[in-house]
Amino acid sequence: MVKNRKLSRAISDLGWRSFRDMLSAKSDKYGRNFRIISRW
Repeated sequence: MVKNRKLSRAISDLGWRSFRDMLSAKSDKYGRNFRIISRW
């Protein structure tokens, strides 16, 4: 994606963060449970 590994990782993490936020908002809207778990 990008030659700079740290930059590409930061971009990827930001993408997952926005995806997670959108999923959380949709689950609240439709009354579903959404839990965030640690990757470790």
